[in-house]
Amino acid sequence: MFLSAARLDVPPGRFVPYLAGLPVVAALAGAPLEFTAPVTVITGENGTGKSTLIEALAVGMGLNPEGGSRHARFATLDEAKSASSLHRGIRLTRSRNPRDAFFLRGESFYNVADYYAGLGPVPDGPPMDDLLEMSHGQSLMALIERRFHADGLFFLDEPEAGLSVLRQLELMGRLFHLAKAGSQVIMATHSPVLMAVPGAEILEISGEGIRLRDFGDTEAVRAAREFTADPSGTAAFLTGEEP
Repeated sequence: MFLSAARLDVPPGRFVPYLAGLPVVAALAGAPLEFTAPVTVITGENGTGKSTLIEALAVGMGLNPEGGSRHARFATLDEAKSASSLHRGIRLTRSRNPRDAFFLRGESFYNVADYYAGLGPVPDGPPMDDLLEMSHGQSLMALIERRFHADGLFFLDEPEAGLSVLRQLELMGRLFHLAKAGSQVIMATHSPVLMAVPGAEILEISGEGIRLRDFGDTEAVRAAREFTADPSGTAAFLTGEEP
């Protein structure tokens, strides 16, 4: 592992009320978070702090808050809006430094693509200036294919945004092979497909803390199975209409 642990170094009360009240902050205040597998999947309901955690880890490792590599230095928002202050209160434990690292977040992927388009062709590097010429899903997969490699540290925040189920399956396989080639992946996702990376450690955040889960015990997988087992019945229950 490149990144082996993260712990909160300050009392939660030092943060603004919204941040201090997130379940992930309360959990970190109780115990360090350890990364013991090449692929760590972080899941949980909206508002538990998954994206906030991924962002804090990425920024703590020197990556641009809005996404990109260590060398990506762009900002479309001022500092107070581009990242929470959680990264300032977290101490990271590294066993060794990665050869390369990248932060991919679904909500600001367009900004990353626009940044690379502005750089133009990079000598001796993979083409990155044509991402805006593709659909969201195509460009996201192109970036991963061209930019993610062996012996790297990769943070992904809800990469399923814009991806079809088939593309999610493709990404799941690609992440597995990246890990097998010596990379470390830490990903926040709601996608049951991406949670299924073989050998991944799944951590679910809730009001009870951060818990290690089996794939089938996660809330997202249980909800997906319930729906696919009876889509008409589930829709009728949620809408109040007879099937």
